[in-house]
Amino acid sequence: MVIPVLLALLLISDPWSSFTKDDPKVALRNMEAVDRIRLVDVYDSTELVKVDGEWRLFGEEPCNQTSVENLLIAAHRLQISSMVSLDADRGPGAEPAPLRRITWFRGDRVLLSFGFHTHESGQYMVHLPGSEHACFVTVSGYPQLNLHKVFSSDPDHYREHLLIDLLPSEISHIGIERSSGEAFGFIQDSLGNIGMETHHQGISPGSEEVNELAIRLLFSYFTSIRYESKSGIAASSLSGPGPGNSPMAAIQVRSFSGESHLLRIYPYRESPGGEAHLFKALVVYNQEPEALFVNYIYLDVLMRGMSHYLGDK
Repeated sequence: MVIPVLLALLLISDPWSSFTKDDPKVALRNMEAVDRIRLVDVYDSTELVKVDGEWRLFGEEPCNQTSVENLLIAAHRLQISSMVSLDADRGPGAEPAPLRRITWFRGDRVLLSFGFHTHESGQYMVHLPGSEHACFVTVSGYPQLNLHKVFSSDPDHYREHLLIDLLPSEISHIGIERSSGEAFGFIQDSLGNIGMETHHQGISPGSEEVNELAIRLLFSYFTSIRYESKSGIAASSLSGPGPGNSPMAAIQVRSFSGESHLLRIYPYRESPGGEAHLFKALVVYNQEPEALFVNYIYLDVLMRGMSHYLGDK
């Protein structure tokens, strides 16, 4: 879901200075001084505000504290790997596009501001205002870290109760087991090639049997899965013999970085023997002892049968 919180130095400080690789001025000296962060691009806009010691989305909605700390600490550990001149035809001071502007404040004072860009090579680039150079950057100790996600401008990335937040390119395996006994899965290699697997055979992406669009859509559904609240229902009470005590489905997701997520999905009944709730289900996440309420909007698309991924639909 999110990387562990770390402690270290930051790379970038004075937003009006030029880049030099060893310039000590490119460090935010006091991360604790930051009380507001703004992230803006052509698609989204997010503002994170520290209120009474806790980060809030747009200053009002409680947000995932770890996601904000990850943003701060990833910036804290930024290192310049190389510097490049901006394209001559863009003119001095031009910025690469599409650009995400990230600004750290203390009150109304700007502590740090830079443009963030994911280069076509997959490397990450930052550009300080007024500089004629841009820098390729990495995060010390985390060379494979997806900074595009950590520095997200999407408000959903910072909301509370986040269970899974994986981009399609980060997922290596999805396994699905349904209450009918049907079990199948999908694997993805580092080049983005996707294959389907069942208990009986492997089916290649090029097979006419496979609906590759449906499979790729499934990989896109794990970018922001969250729960509504804890249910107060022990996970152990949902297993064992008896009606309603077997999951409707179990979804296993693994990432290339080693994250592993297991969702065991059960119907929720407000009273014993009653009808299953139309809008929410119970989910046992990994080995957590208490089941969670999760909206069906996240779950319906994950529990489809194998036939959905076969043939031209």
